[in-house]
Amino acid sequence: MNFLQNHDQIGNRALGDRLEWTADARAIEAALAITLLAPMPPLMFMGEEWGATTPFPFFCDFKGDLAEAVRSGRRREFAEAYEMFGDNVPDPLAQSTFESAVLAWPKDGQYPPRYALIRKLLRVRHDELMPHLGNAAFASAELRKNDRLLMAYWRLGNGSLLHLRANISDHNVTNDASPIRGRMIWGEEPPARLPAWSVFWSIGAI
Repeated sequence: MNFLQNHDQIGNRALGDRLEWTADARAIEAALAITLLAPMPPLMFMGEEWGATTPFPFFCDFKGDLAEAVRSGRRREFAEAYEMFGDNVPDPLAQSTFESAVLAWPKDGQYPPRYALIRKLLRVRHDELMPHLGNAAFASAELRKNDRLLMAYWRLGNGSLLHLRANISDHNVTNDASPIRGRMIWGEEPPARLPAWSVFWSIGAI
């Protein structure tokens, strides 16, 4: 199972901050295009489908000695964060900490553009990949360290080859690898220079 973030990763950060707080939105969307169209089952954390920025700090409702042990344990674990952020680090036992983790749903169903992107990716997954995931198998992958060009291949259950090519960097890179095979299912035919954070998927014969 693949994912970019989950309740443990977010909840076990001192402030409960999501990727949206610090990561380049283009990088997140490239990662989503890779995660949601790879054959492995994808997992999305609540609100990730629209780019929610609601924090998800660790919270609990323990009582007595256990409650104090959790509170002091968190202070030891995140001593550096407490030194930096002080009282801004949420108290795991406070009602307000729990309330801050509740999703702020878009009003009147007016979701941000990220939501449309996720719906499109899931539609492609449903139509192009799901019928052929039985007996799918990983074939090979390469990440060029000098320019962050990622290439990966899987053999799908119907005998076709799923091909990923992605520029996972913040600058354009030369697309000088062997031509991408098959029919494009995400992105147009890759150009000679791949834009920053661009992702391309194709399906073709082996």
